[in-house]
Amino acid sequence: MAEPVARSAAPLVETETTSPPSEEQAVTAYRDFWDALVVASAEMDPEHPDLAEHATGQALELARHGVQGVADAGKGMEGAPELNPVVVSASPEDEPTVVEIEDCQGGGDWTVIGADEPESDNVLVTATVTRDVFDWWVTEMRIWGEDTC
Repeated sequence: MAEPVARSAAPLVETETTSPPSEEQAVTAYRDFWDALVVASAEMDPEHPDLAEHATGQALELARHGVQGVADAGKGMEGAPELNPVVVSASPEDEPTVVEIEDCQGGGDWTVIGADEPESDNVLVTATVTRDVFDWWVTEMRIWGEDTC
């Protein structure tokens, strides 16, 4: 015969989990994308799987093209850029699924291996980060060039 199961008399309490605001999630996705880009550039691997975990469409193609340039030059990258992302718009207002980011990136210590200093500084990067049913993705990105911010 089976042992009786003890049951608590306490009522079940539903807990509400709160996630960070959409804008914060989008900025986190943007930062994660750059972390993946730094790794792919260090390993000179334009097909690095981390890139496709954080970006799609034009942004993914741009990232792969940039990493391919690093690979073609035969020198990896080391360090990381200084990110300064700012949300400039989010839509729709009530529950954003598209967030536009501007980032005035500093060179940080992100350099071609063997170089003394970063090749560029104060680079304006604009990005669109989009939420689908499951996650946030960097979907569009433009890198404007040195001293553009």
